[in-house]
Amino acid sequence: MKKLLIAITLVSTICVGCKDNKNSENKGETSAIEESISEKEEKTASAICLLDKLSIRENASAKGKWITSISLGEKVTLTGEETIDSVSKKEYYKVKLIDGKEGWTRSTFLAVNGKVGAMLENAVVYKRPDLLTKTEKEYSIMDIIAVTETQGDWIKVKGKRSEGKYIEEGWVKTSNITNDEVDIAAAKFAGIANSQPTMTERIKALKDVINNSDLSSSKFIPVIENKIEDYESKNQPLDAQEAEAATEEVAEKTAE
Repeated sequence: MKKLLIAITLVSTICVGCKDNKNSENKGETSAIEESISEKEEKTASAICLLDKLSIRENASAKGKWITSISLGEKVTLTGEETIDSVSKKEYYKVKLIDGKEGWTRSTFLAVNGKVGAMLENAVVYKRPDLLTKTEKEYSIMDIIAVTETQGDWIKVKGKRSEGKYIEEGWVKTSNITNDEVDIAAAKFAGIANSQPTMTERIKALKDVINNSDLSSSKFIPVIENKIEDYESKNQPLDAQEAEAATEEVAEKTAE
């Protein structure tokens, strides 16, 4: 009887040990899977382009062979590769585009893990998410930026202001932003239109935007229509001045 009890106890101990080992193995497998998922997520980090027509090159250099360019607000995937150009000392990231193309581009003009947005109205920029840190800077309506951080009803944004020269960062109120892709596209093309050299060209380009059926649902259509009206009211005298200036320039060159 005693031998039987010892045998039963021994078998129970072995079974418990096997179960513990199996649980340990399962935990180890789970941890390995979690680590693998985490590594995959890190490798597939994304970024938002902050400069229109940003070049993508075969090598991490301004002299590298040009592959293509990416648009302001376009999302790209980071491959995880980065390097410093030995000549310019500038940092480059390797990116993958939605069509599968890969290449190198300047890290300065990317907002890592950002989310693209456009300003719904002029927005005061703050140094920190605190009303006491107001600056003299403002983002203008339809400026395209990347949201990089959220804190309560504040968001940290990165991008070039219409009135600025460089890529900047700052805090604005969440209510000032739209993330709608149609709004962002309308804002981009309106920005290109507003950069045309003459009023006539600006008016034509802006009309192309509002006549694009793919953009008809944008919240910015009324804003663009108002801009067209404003340009049209100023167009005749300004274009006359431009023509007069051009005539004078030709006359001066002829006299020389």
